Order: sequence, then C-alpha cells, then structure tokens
Amino acid sequence: LKLALRSFCCSGQGRNQRSQCRRLDMASAGPDPERDSDEDEDDEGEEEEETPFLPPPACLRARGSVSAEAFGEWNQRAAFQPLVYPKTQEQMDELTMNLSGSFLFNALDSKDLQTVILAMKGPLVLEPGMRIITEGASGDHLYVVADGAMDCMKVINGLETVVKTCFRGDLFGELALLYNCPRAASVVCREVATLWELDRETFNGIVMEAVQRKRAQCSSVLRRVPLFQGLSVTLLENIIDALKVETHPQGATIIEQGADGNEFFIVYEGQVVASRSVPEQPEPITFVHEAGDYFGELSLLRDEPRAATVVTATNVQLLSMDRATFKRLMGPAEEFLEREASRYN
Repeated sequence: LKLALRSFCCSGQGRNQRSQCRRLDMASAGPDPERDSDEDEDDEGEEEEETPFLPPPACLRARGSVSAEAFGEWNQRAAFQPLVYPKTQEQMDELTMNLSGSFLFNALDSKDLQTVILAMKGPLVLEPGMRIITEGASGDHLYVVADGAMDCMKVINGLETVVKTCFRGDLFGELALLYNCPRAASVVCREVATLWELDRETFNGIVMEAVQRKRAQCSSVLRRVPLFQGLSVTLLENIIDALKVETHPQGATIIEQGADGNEFFIVYEGQVVASRSVPEQPEPITFVHEAGDYFGELSLLRDEPRAATVVTATNVQLLSMDRATFKRLMGPAEEFLEREASRYN
C-alpha cells in the first residue's frame, strides 16, 4: 500500500497532493516524532511554492483562429447584454429607415433591429478633417451617417485618394467586423457630420447570425445567374454584403431613359419591364427582367445616360449597388457584362 501511494504521489499531480501522501504514510506506519518534525519543516518550505491546479493538458492548446472562439468548461460564454442608449422617436424612425435598406440589417426581425438601434452610441458630431478610421488599423465599430459627408480614402501609388463618399443614410466600417480584418480604407470627415456608432459585441451577438443566413439565401439565387457563376466565393460574399435592398410596389419607375445612371440593380423577387424608345420605331422595344436578372449596368460601364426606362410589373425586391462599389467589386465581371450587352439589341 505504501509503495502504491508513493508512486501516485510522484506521478506529477502537484506538491500539495504530495503532502497528502505523506500524511497517509504516517497514518499507516504509526507516529514517529523525529520524522514528524523533519517532514513538518519540509511541508512548511514546500507550501510557499504551492501553485493552484492547472486545467488538463487538452485545455491548454493554443487557439487555432481568432474568429473561431471555443467555449467550454474553462472558457465560459458570457451572457450577451446589449448596451442601451435612449433615443427620441424621430431618431429611432430615421435609423430604422436607414438600416432597413442595408443588406446587413435587412435580415433582422423588427425586435432585433430595435435592439441594435438602441445599442448605437450617439449622435457623434465630427468636424471637417477629423479622421475616424485609419487604413490598416484594427476596427471594433461600424458607423451610420445621420448627416453630413464622410470621405473613404485609400493609399494609391503613395497618395491618399478618395474612392467613395458616404452621405446621410450610408454606413461604413462594417467590413472589419464582418471579416475580422484590418480597416480597408481611411475615413475622414469632409463637412460637419453626425454619426451613430455600433460596437463589435452587439454586431456579433445579434447581426452576424442573420447576415450569414441572408448571405446563404442570396448566394443561392445569384449562383444561378451566369454573371456571378465565375466569381470566387469571397468576391461574391463581398458583393452581397455591399448590396442594398429596395422594395417597390407595382407600377413604380426605377430608372428613366436618358437620365444619369449611378446604380446597378439585380432583381431579387418579382418582375420589372424595361422599355427603350427608338426614333425610327413607333413602338418601344421591351425586355422583361425576372428574379436573378440584372439591369442598369450599361450606364456604369460606359458612363452613358440610361438606355431604357424600367418599371415594376409586380411588387418587387431589388438589390442595388452604387457606382463606386460597382467599379470596385465588379471589375472581374466587366468583360462578361460588355459581352452580354448585345442582349439589348
């Protein structure tokens, strides 16, 4: 029994367990005053060096990915409690309207959307020239522009160049939260601006799951469209995340022939009819666009006025992309778009 106990005590279970073994030895062998005195001194010296038990070795492995947090016995997930910043009804209504048009927030139900809006800090007032985001830095917030203008700038050939300007209702800074990556561009205040700020914890706790679900749904639709079939998964996800959602009733005019064009559209649900008036023909040429079709690309590709008028034939839901985003993300598909332009002839 003694040998078994000593073998157990020497097996690496910790010095505090070793002292327990000694006491068991003494109990089995009977009292020995001299040994008791010596071992008491040893125990006193060892107690100063005692360390708490460590987790089992399996729990000490390094994390494999920052974005894949593991939760278990030694790393408990804390209950998420979103922050609350009281707002007026007017501010709530305005933020609801702005966020509902964003693909990121369109997937939320009304209760979750309200929770996100209440968690937004602000309004934050910025003066011209103030830099709120720096390219390459880490990012833990996204912003919604309530008023004013914000320039998004990237270093191109050694010079900071404005690649996009955000106005009232636009949001920026979401990419760092979506992909857990450094800031893709700097953002500087062009004129006095008012912003709302959303923290990463609220975004991850409420928005991210809905985004993943909506992204999968949208991807399944777009993958059936030849335009998007040759794009990488990453590029397609970037495009989806940049899209805005628009809902229009039957009979609404989306674009008019001859007007300036600054948006590209994809039909997500419903049907629209494009009509093009040609001087030598009494009747306009018409095209029908259904779910998965796109229109409005020619103005952006060729910097020309709209070639046709587009009116909704049913209640529709459209996905739209502004000119700057189209130029930035759709570059790999421009050759395909030009080739397919012959379908309008």
